[in-house]
This record gives sequence, C-alpha cells and structure tokens, in this order.
Amino acid sequence: MAKTGIFGGAFDPLHDSHIAMAEKALSDGMDKIVFVPSGIPPHKSCNVSFEDRIEMLKKGLSDHDNFEISTIEYELGGTNYACDVIPLLKKKYGDIMYIIGGDSLIDLGKWKNPDKVIKLAPLYVFPRADRDEEFEKALSFWRAKGADVTVSDFEPKAVSSTCVRYLINMDKTDGIPKKVADYIMKKGLYRKFAGMAEKLKKEVLEKTYDHIARTCECALRLNFECGLCLDNDKVFLAAMLHDCAKLRSRQPHDASCVPADCVGSEVEHQFLGAVIAEKEYGVNDGEILSAIRSHCTGKPDMNAIEKLIFCADMLEDARDFQGVDRLRTLIREDFERGFVACLEKSYEYLVEKQCDIYPLTQQAVDYYQ
Repeated sequence: MAKTGIFGGAFDPLHDSHIAMAEKALSDGMDKIVFVPSGIPPHKSCNVSFEDRIEMLKKGLSDHDNFEISTIEYELGGTNYACDVIPLLKKKYGDIMYIIGGDSLIDLGKWKNPDKVIKLAPLYVFPRADRDEEFEKALSFWRAKGADVTVSDFEPKAVSSTCVRYLINMDKTDGIPKKVADYIMKKGLYRKFAGMAEKLKKEVLEKTYDHIARTCECALRLNFECGLCLDNDKVFLAAMLHDCAKLRSRQPHDASCVPADCVGSEVEHQFLGAVIAEKEYGVNDGEILSAIRSHCTGKPDMNAIEKLIFCADMLEDARDFQGVDRLRTLIREDFERGFVACLEKSYEYLVEKQCDIYPLTQQAVDYYQ
C-alpha cells in the first residue's frame, strides 16, 4: 500500500463523505491523505472561490492530524488535468496512491490521457453499489489495460454536492462538518435562494418544510441520475415551491387562476401554489409554474420537469408505501417508464381509497396508457 493518498476534487463544499473516504484510506495503511482542490475543474464549474474552498477544507480537516491540503492546482493556474498534476505530486510526496470514487472510475475514459493516468500511480477506488454493473465493467476494462486498482471494501454514502449546495438555502446542512457549515452561513455561500426559503419556512408547517426539502433533494438527484440535464435552478425552485400553498386559502384575486371544480379539494393547493409562486415569490418561468400546477394530478403530455416534480414528490426518502422501492429503482433505470409507473400507482391508490379522481388525473392516465 502506498504511503500517501492523493485525494483530488472540487470540494465545493467539503462534506462528511469526503472525510469518511479519507479516514478509510488511512485505516487501510496510508500514512497521510493530501486533499488537492481543483483550481479550474475541467469537467465542472465551482460555485465559490478557490480561497473559500481552501478555508472550508482547513476548517473541516482541522481535527485530523494526518490530513494535508495542497494548493498546487491553484499555483499552476488555468485548467489542470490529473495526467499533468500527478507527476508533480509524485515528485513531492514520493510513493503515492490516487484516490477516486466509483463514478470517476466509470467516467475515466472521458479524462484527458486516461491511459497515461493509470500508468502514473496505482488507484484506490471506492465502489458504487447503485452503479454496480457499470463499475464492474469499468474495473475489468482498466485492469485489462494494466491499471493497478485497489477497490476499497467501504462504500461511502452517496452524497451529491449539488444537493448539498441547494439545500443550504433551506438551512439544511446535514452531512457537512459543523465548522464548514458555520463558515458557509457566516459568509453567505451557496445561498442564492435563501430569502425565498426563509419566507417559505414561515408559511408552511415544519413537517411540510421538511418534506419539501426531501423533495428538492430527490428531484435534483433524479435530474442527474436519469440524465435529464434540466437546469438545476429550475428544478430546485419548482420542488421548493410545489407545496407553498399547503396552508393557504384562495383569495378573491386568485379566482381566475384556480379552477372552480378543485376548490376545497386535496389538489387545490397545486393551482394556488403556482399563483403564489408567481405573485409572492417572483417566479415567472412558465416551466416552473406549470410543474407546480400539475405536481398532484399530472396531466396529458407532460414535459420533463413536470414529470420530475410529480415523481420526486412521490418518491422522496420519507415515503414508505408498498412498492416505493421498486418505483425508485425503475425510474433510475428508465425515467419515462418510471414516471408512468408512478402515475399509475397514484391512480391505483385513489381508486383503492375510493377518493374523488380529479379530471386532470384521469386524463393523464388515459393519455399515458
């Protein structure tokens, strides 16, 4: 086992899963772990400055004697690639091992000069069970090409940095070291929509707010995992405001926007929510408003963001109805099939409970069947 583990990444921000991975590498025989924050990442953009990312690393790693931070990529300037940086790190640290996650191994072919990378240093890789088939295929491929790959027996909790950043707007900092969270709040980092979230928190029940946060996380994850490539700001706003009218009653000025046949029903809040999102939260994007307006009932010929919010509301982590795990698996395998299955499951529930079925729901089921 190599003595020094090199752990690169954006660390935008550092979260508990990063630390758990580094601690596991230490326990497997490495003497120290060097965190190498990217200067200008080649495959993504960072949301805060390099200086802020360094400060978050310093605070988050301050209690770990065997963790070190390297600013080599910032010092080099420009966009840097592993094939260029690893030789410099080997020169400084000697015997190294390059630490990556399972997703990175799967995507290694997209890196610059991957054949060179695998010859520069042995790889220490954390598996991804939710992408097990892809991971095993990539592992076999790179080993056949001569890569020295050690697969950790520790599967870190899958944490999406995108979800972490957006949920900070809602004061949800679970999964972030406390010192890092304190720094983020003090500096106001990642809080583009914090004002809207603060207003929402005053308008709905605590349990509704928590459900909304879980729906946001689910929607953002599905957007990535299903390859939808939707604008994350739009996804977050639609999910965050989908239940903004839960405790509200219709006002006279809303009459033309809320169908008369839904007043007093379980689905009224989706129509009223779109009105409130526009008039009180300043949302004027038609796709966001339409996703809010159809998240309970569905409708014929839905677009991707409408389907996404409908499904995320139904599949967020606290939902535990019979068959929910099958739906979560199905939608990740095939988003369109998963959506139709969610719509059918929702319809079956209404029929079993002998609930009134709103016309839009019936029309949606007929359309997709």
